[in-house]
Amino acid sequence: MPRQDIIERTITIDSPIDRVWDALTVAEHLAAWFGDLAEIDLRPGGAMKVGWTEYREEIACVVERVEYPTSFSFAWDAGVDENGSSWSTLVEFTLDESEGRTTVTVVESGLAVLPDSLYDRTLESNTTGWKAEFEDLIQYVTALATR
Repeated sequence: MPRQDIIERTITIDSPIDRVWDALTVAEHLAAWFGDLAEIDLRPGGAMKVGWTEYREEIACVVERVEYPTSFSFAWDAGVDENGSSWSTLVEFTLDESEGRTTVTVVESGLAVLPDSLYDRTLESNTTGWKAEFEDLIQYVTALATR
């Protein structure tokens, strides 16, 4: 049976695209809904970091693509295998605005090539993680509109 290679989630937020773009790409906003730590050098090749203090976890990332305001992607650390080799997956956000509402799709790819020691954990954790994080994104961006 072939391995699943991608995780995909799509949501629509009752908010203009610029506000959603900022929530995804400005460290202060990203840290408010996606974990609680974020650093980002918003350019291809730029360093990025996200973290969750409750899990004592920080993940190193590299910005891959920045196409304001419709596309943003980064590669992030998926872990280290038993041989000490580092693995990563690609996270791509696509934004589309229609009538003041923004549809956001996240696709995380590169899962199928992960070694057995990382595959199951990454697939399970990130599948449930993107669902929870997108719920947090909706709440955060909606709250921004009332400020």
